[in-house]
Amino acid sequence: MHLAEKYTGSGSVLHIAEIMRNEGARKVMIVTDENVLENGMTFRFEEQLVRYDIEFTRFTEICGKADMECLEKGTELFLSENCDTIMAIGGGTVIDCAKLIALKAANPTKSMNYFLDYTSTPKRAVPLYAAPTTPGSGSEVSLVSFYTDQKGRRCPVVSSEFVPRAVALDPDFLYSLTPEMIAWCGMSILTRAIESYISTYSERFYRDTVNAPKACRMVFENLYEAWLDPDNITARMNLLKASYYSGISFRRASGGYISALANRMTELYGIHFGKACSVFLPVILEEYMPEIISDLAAIAYHCDFTDDRNTEVENAFRMIEQIRDLNMMLDLDDHFDELRETDISTIVKRTQSDTRICGCPKIFTDSELEALLFSIAYKRKPS
Repeated sequence: MHLAEKYTGSGSVLHIAEIMRNEGARKVMIVTDENVLENGMTFRFEEQLVRYDIEFTRFTEICGKADMECLEKGTELFLSENCDTIMAIGGGTVIDCAKLIALKAANPTKSMNYFLDYTSTPKRAVPLYAAPTTPGSGSEVSLVSFYTDQKGRRCPVVSSEFVPRAVALDPDFLYSLTPEMIAWCGMSILTRAIESYISTYSERFYRDTVNAPKACRMVFENLYEAWLDPDNITARMNLLKASYYSGISFRRASGGYISALANRMTELYGIHFGKACSVFLPVILEEYMPEIISDLAAIAYHCDFTDDRNTEVENAFRMIEQIRDLNMMLDLDDHFDELRETDISTIVKRTQSDTRICGCPKIFTDSELEALLFSIAYKRKPS
């Protein structure tokens, strides 16, 4: 199973064009969104393609989710323009769309049910490259992309074939991010890293999950600085790297209740995944106790939060305290104003369905999940 070749630093996206030339690419479809395009983030890459006599076209019809309309239009453009390569420049949703288009374009007669079926035969994909413009999702190295079905549910599609061949972690893309977005992205990185490390699959995929503690430490060392100072490009670059390491850790060890619940908030209320994670992360970690004490204490040790005088249990809870402190520093809420009581049964049902194949360290009953959601629904930050 290949791991995307990584290029870092200012201008690193230009190396991707060079790789495409060396691989014999003739025409590239650039998958991006209108916001990225309006900020001119694709221009340098496009100019480099022109220098290498590589044609390109753009697909920008992405409206916040990878749904059937997006995939059909993207695939139609790729095939009608006789493209042979895809370049994704954007956040997690853009990269997810590009990965799914890469699958669909290589298998145009296959339905989405084929791609959603974990037991189906390996799925070919057209050559794909990526340059994330936000840290957080780790989609640029993940084996998973999220498809939004006709009912608005975020459904995972798993394949090793659509992992990008090379990735550019270019800090020049990060200048337009607001402090709020930086905070949400950072909590997304932290969630994916911790969930993969405490997963029951963690030891099986140790070569991946060994990256999780490093990603967590980089978040705690850089997130507040990046949030505080928009011009601190070093801190933002380190968050891009943390997202990459978190994505590696997460790609096979999978998620759990935190990610699954956060996905429901995105589906039902349009809440950013990372914002939802900031609420659920400390709460669910407490509910996972005592099953995750050793793993959480190990992360705390790597982040330099432990004390030799403390027990392992105390160090594990210290990690949760640090997460809550970070949320407060970033001015993140500990509840959802949008959460409606009438939606809780739907949230529980979809969450339980999602987590049936995840390596959750503890399985919650429907009643336990309902009680947890009701407690968050009525929670308010102290005045």
